[in-house]
Amino acid sequence: MNVDDLKDLDEETRKELMKVTREKDGNEAFAKAQFNIGIILAQSNDISSALFVWENIKYIDNAKVYAYTQLNMGTTLANSDQIDLALARWRNINCNDDSNVYANAQLNIGNALQEKGDKSNSLLAWGSIKHTDNAEIYAQAQFNIGLYLYKNTNTEKGLSILRNISDSDNPRVYAKAQYILGLILKKEKDLENALRTLCNISFSDDPKIYAQAELSIGWILEDIGNSLSVLAAWKRVERKYNAEAYAMAQFCIGSYYAERNNMGRAITAWEQIIHSDDSLVYARAQYEIGQHFINDHVSKKYEEAQKAFINADSAYSYEAYCYSKICDLIKNTETESFGLSALSLLNLVLKIASILTLDFKQYADEEKPFERKLAHYTSTYISNLLLSNDKKNSSPSLFRLNTINNVNDPSEGQLLIRKLKGVKDNKFTPLDFNEDYHAFISCFTFNHDSLNQFRLYGKQDNKEASGVSLVFKKEFFQSDSSIGGISYLSFENTPKFVKTSSNLNNEEFYDTQIQKPKNENQEIVRRSVMRCVYLDPSSDYFHLAQRNRLTFFREFGDKIVTKNGKQKSQAEYEWGIYQEYIKIITDEFETAYKNLKTTYKEVEAEINNVRFIVGSLKQKELNILLDEILLPLKYLIKHSAFREEQECRMIYITSIDRPEVTMEYGSFLYVEYEPSVKDHLDKIYMAPAALHHKRYFYSLLKGNVPVEVSGNVFR
Repeated sequence: MNVDDLKDLDEETRKELMKVTREKDGNEAFAKAQFNIGIILAQSNDISSALFVWENIKYIDNAKVYAYTQLNMGTTLANSDQIDLALARWRNINCNDDSNVYANAQLNIGNALQEKGDKSNSLLAWGSIKHTDNAEIYAQAQFNIGLYLYKNTNTEKGLSILRNISDSDNPRVYAKAQYILGLILKKEKDLENALRTLCNISFSDDPKIYAQAELSIGWILEDIGNSLSVLAAWKRVERKYNAEAYAMAQFCIGSYYAERNNMGRAITAWEQIIHSDDSLVYARAQYEIGQHFINDHVSKKYEEAQKAFINADSAYSYEAYCYSKICDLIKNTETESFGLSALSLLNLVLKIASILTLDFKQYADEEKPFERKLAHYTSTYISNLLLSNDKKNSSPSLFRLNTINNVNDPSEGQLLIRKLKGVKDNKFTPLDFNEDYHAFISCFTFNHDSLNQFRLYGKQDNKEASGVSLVFKKEFFQSDSSIGGISYLSFENTPKFVKTSSNLNNEEFYDTQIQKPKNENQEIVRRSVMRCVYLDPSSDYFHLAQRNRLTFFREFGDKIVTKNGKQKSQAEYEWGIYQEYIKIITDEFETAYKNLKTTYKEVEAEINNVRFIVGSLKQKELNILLDEILLPLKYLIKHSAFREEQECRMIYITSIDRPEVTMEYGSFLYVEYEPSVKDHLDKIYMAPAALHHKRYFYSLLKGNVPVEVSGNVFR
């Protein structure tokens, strides 16, 4: 008595069913007929009529038919986003009526309640399902419970539940559970057991999950160093079973060969990926192909490079734009020399941008990632807008990136070019307002509780040290700088909302609830955050934004760790590792920056040479391209006078005519950042002159986020 049994029922059958009445045929026959009529109407998308007919079925007609009817009515209402009405229908179903239908209803109730945020009652619903009700549904419910407990309240119990899910009850759910357990073990560095767990998943359990497991098996084998088996695992992933996994596997195969300088096989693998497999992985593969061809000056396949970059445009808009222009220059004998110099400059700019992008991964023997949290100083008024619902808005305000014109550093956007040109003075004039490439920024710092920054930026009503420091978790930002291209540069053909990561590249857990389809324009975009570089205009001094020694002592206090049999201050130990880490980044930057200065002079010389060949109009065009190539670094370079701020930036550069740019009366010019502030806060520090707001913010956050008083003294 389900939808699949009734697919062949036609209009004639419906007419016959409508002849069945309670008086003539009895309650049970009438109930069954009404149920089937409703199914036929629902299949014809006449939902309102289906619901109207099902209303005729009463419990006294037949308890089992009534239960099936309530289940179908609930599902139909849920599909129409009428969740509360759906819940009411599902709750009408009693276990004694039909245990199988009851299990279905309780699973649906749990899913719906979880979507509404009622976690405790969703667990009660799933927990009410017994193995004897329906083994398959019981396994799914146990999976939901186990995953929730692991991620939220009781890690060990959650893992135990996931481990106990049986292949015989529900092969697909078993495969999901084993896959997640494998990822957890991999995250915990237990690679041997992770490998064993993922190998438990068979093709017959679920082909799609099997393909994902093989992809992860390849990554683990790569970590172990078993290079012979890596390719075998990735080659077992087939497109027909999981197109996304296939695309990522082919990308990994290509990367494997590229790392071993076998570019022929690498390109062959990358070319297997098509756009419909996974648009982002396809773009990444095309970008890698373009990179190889444009930098291969022996084969000179610049046409092929240009085509590849055009194909990669959706994820690498800025890079594709610049590389494509450079391809045109290199193909022309008159501008070939300039094109090659511009290519070197662009490669260096992209390298430096990558060096300056924060990497939230753990390093060496540190307890936790060093730079996993960043603070943003603001007023109590703005903090309240970001965290609470006001009378006009149904949700908190979104975080903003404001126009670069509001900053207090007169050297903004000029210092890099002046340094590259060898200018050594402090005479800065305000930049012209750039409508085409306007920068929007939001500033963060490694100093979470800084009196100086409270005085400068944490103000309310212009009173010093009267604001707050909002400390964000790393999840607020894009965590993988290798995903896509430079996301903070938006050209005219760049969509505002882009897929920022492959579902496979990020080893995310399966959702435990029914997800509503999202409109593309509702997709949340995260952006990377970059450390600033402080330059002195009159010397070769530079400094990369970083944590200072005090922050380690404030984090670890007087904790002691044992290393190599000796007890040490954890603050000093972690500080020492961090200095090693920063030295590596600093050395990389210094080398790239020196090369950038040399290459920039070469490019300028080439522009002067080209002028005599192609004329001043073309020279102006090349100067514009030169400025565009330097755009990614332009607003990351700050005057050394601001070094104490240790600033990191989220940047977005675009035309002010773009739809995401908001312009309001009073010179407010900004773009909004989608991820929720409240959901990504790690802590709030109240400035010394804002202590009277502490109770309010603690209440606002319901105790879920620590609200601490600044450790600084201030009168």
